[in-house]
Amino acid sequence: MNISIVTPSFNQGQFLEQTILSIINQNYPDLEYIIIDGGSTDGSVDIIRKYGKHLKYWVSEKDRGQAHAINKGFALCTGNVLNWINADDRLLPDALQSLTKAVSSYPKAGAWAGSCNLVDKSGFFLEKVVPRGLTKDAIAAWGMKGHFFQPACFLSHRVWEEYGPLDEALICRFDLDFYCKMIQKYDIAGFSNVWTEATIHKDAKTQKHLQLMQSELALIQRRYGYDHLANSGIEESALAWIKKGFMRRSILKMCKLLRNYYNIKVKLNRVM
Repeated sequence: MNISIVTPSFNQGQFLEQTILSIINQNYPDLEYIIIDGGSTDGSVDIIRKYGKHLKYWVSEKDRGQAHAINKGFALCTGNVLNWINADDRLLPDALQSLTKAVSSYPKAGAWAGSCNLVDKSGFFLEKVVPRGLTKDAIAAWGMKGHFFQPACFLSHRVWEEYGPLDEALICRFDLDFYCKMIQKYDIAGFSNVWTEATIHKDAKTQKHLQLMQSELALIQRRYGYDHLANSGIEESALAWIKKGFMRRSILKMCKLLRNYYNIKVKLNRVM
């Protein structure tokens, strides 16, 4: 099975090399990997050039945003299965081997969603996100009922040809828009296997633009005939759900800091 992966990138040099290595170190025999950089000025191009021999194609030039970069990359893909792995996310070891088994088990699915580990910038584990609510009604109630993390959701190329490209007018929710579109006809198969790792950090769009995310969620709900969701206050409920997740992860990080402080204090006491 031929797999195509696109990494859209813009000034994410602090994460980019780990992302690239997580993909090429899969050692998957039939992988084409493409990087579409938006004209980074932080050293990202040097990192991309370093691994150029592993890439089918790469470019660094100004684009119209993340969705446009992904569309540019997917237009070059020939794989049976597609995905984009952002420059601050990573594949976990043997993820693509596990994916091929999942595709073989559910060959008629339009997409295959695995689980995703959330980590902070230092790699500290925050939580595991397992796909849930993979029906069209649940996906429309995103966050409250249906949910999975995009890096762990791989798409059938035939579905992309039928429903692509991504809506470039959307800044944050173009992935959800595509899922809502394709799930009208195709199933999303969910798996507990952890395929990817996503970095939660303050500069990520999902952290910086909560209100925009909710506005786009309402727009998508209306677009696919779920006006009752957009008008019923579920936006506020979903926002509260997201904030709850942020609070939970903040508590975990605080526990990490306290644990590190305690360990250091114990070591000092032992030395003294």
